[in-house]
Amino acid sequence: MKIIVVGDGKWGSAIGSLLSENGREFSFWKKGDDLPDQAILIMCIPTQAIREVLTLHGKNLKNIIYINGAKGIEKVTHKLPYQIAMDILGKNIDYFSLIGPSFAEEVEEKMPTLVNIGYVKEQNAELIRDLFHTDYFRVRLTRGIRALELASAFKNVYAIACGVAEGLGFKTNTRVKLILLAIEEFYRLSRKLGYTIDRRALPGTIGDLILTCNSEESRNFSFGKLLAKHKKGEALSLIGETVEGYSSVESVPYFEEHSRINLPLARFAYEIIREDDPAFVRSGFSDFVKNS
Repeated sequence: MKIIVVGDGKWGSAIGSLLSENGREFSFWKKGDDLPDQAILIMCIPTQAIREVLTLHGKNLKNIIYINGAKGIEKVTHKLPYQIAMDILGKNIDYFSLIGPSFAEEVEEKMPTLVNIGYVKEQNAELIRDLFHTDYFRVRLTRGIRALELASAFKNVYAIACGVAEGLGFKTNTRVKLILLAIEEFYRLSRKLGYTIDRRALPGTIGDLILTCNSEESRNFSFGKLLAKHKKGEALSLIGETVEGYSSVESVPYFEEHSRINLPLARFAYEIIREDDPAFVRSGFSDFVKNS
């Protein structure tokens, strides 16, 4: 089957480097072209673009293997990438999700990395793993995609809160406290939604959260740090790239209502974006972190 990488940004380029390392022939999708049938599609575009691309260019897809590389929640619908894809392509598509702690630049630098590929159908799981698996980029298979994609979206929200802490001058103890609160919050939400998390999914759930909440290589962390001094429009302009957590945070009230539980840390990140006032960030954060 042809291998098509949809999206030639940093993550798409990193995926291409892994395919090349393994001697796999592939091509990048050209905007405006129809997506081919009888192909492996590796989706490396922002979550907010998935529906448009599939609707306009993937109407007749029936015999594909779909590999998700996006991390986020669609605005308005509050859907994860697998739900968007299945809305358009049907629930029987052969769907995989590549999720884990993996900054694109470090993948291309061949830094040792451990990620997950979640699957629904086991039939092609090893074939898909072997597309990416190298001696420095290790891939662990895990059954299921829902918890992985939920974690990959919410970790961006939590990274904004950790970045705010950094921007306000709080140090490592405080950041670790926020990460622990985030882990507890994510597990409560997952259980309430009925999502199963097995031990093999740790890279794509907890590992990805730890990575994103701990480094200025994370756009979400850097965005949160900027919010300590700037309004959100200025912060987004300074980042200059897609900040998935900025869009995903809008879905926090939906998930609280849908799960019927409170998500205090995610809600605080939501309030920071909604208020759009560095003074609110400075006054509210200390109270939140002391009382949590």
